Amino acid sequence: MNLAKEDRIISEFLKSLGPWNKYVSVGGGYALFIYKLYLSDQNLGSPPIATNDIDSLIPRRVPLASKKNIAKHLNDAGFTPIFKDLDIPATESYVKEVEGSEIEIEFLTDSATRSDRNKNVMVSGVVAQPLSYLTLSLQTTVEFQTYSKQSGRVVSPGAWMFHKGLTYTRRNSRSKSLKDLYGIWYVTTQLGSYSTQAIHEFIMLSKKYSKWFDTFRKNLSQFIKKTSPIEWSEFESQDPEGKLKKLHFERAINHLM
Repeated sequence: MNLAKEDRIISEFLKSLGPWNKYVSVGGGYALFIYKLYLSDQNLGSPPIATNDIDSLIPRRVPLASKKNIAKHLNDAGFTPIFKDLDIPATESYVKEVEGSEIEIEFLTDSATRSDRNKNVMVSGVVAQPLSYLTLSLQTTVEFQTYSKQSGRVVSPGAWMFHKGLTYTRRNSRSKSLKDLYGIWYVTTQLGSYSTQAIHEFIMLSKKYSKWFDTFRKNLSQFIKKTSPIEWSEFESQDPEGKLKKLHFERAINHLM
């Protein structure tokens, strides 16, 4: 994996958001690249698996950061909006070729409101999809800076693992759910001392959100107990470096339980 290329993609994304980048946090698979590139020792562990999707977390309400809304900044930067359904407002993403790869940005927000909690919402010109349990990820973030001095925010690793363990069972794609579980293993094992910090943070959050942790523990325990040998092989194949094994995953989860 070309980490230098991923750094340029992340920098381009943050630059394209303009001053709004202070209110947007990176989640999903690109969070793993940010942990590896800017927050941990690159010489330890393996690089994460590739992704072209940048999950962008945004609160339902943000202060005015620019005369141009987020959608206008992205359009000016060459991103094209793509509408994915007939919802009102329609689910959308923003697409652009960056460094030879088609990068797709989606905006996500929490579903904490009592009314219309599952409906898309418009935030500064872009459509954000509501997700369960996302409040913690929006509130628990870490600042980082790319090598070209673009500043941004990423979901903290403890909160990232918490959210993935709570929601991977709701994925409509098995491959995506396996990538979520791969990500939990990756954060706990492949980032050197930053993995240790992430585990400590997760344990602290699990005590604070004990009911959520009960769901997390149930989800992961069921996965370990019910996964067949063939399914374990499919899961292990998520890691191109070959480091992910059943025993290693079980040990990683035990550190969190």
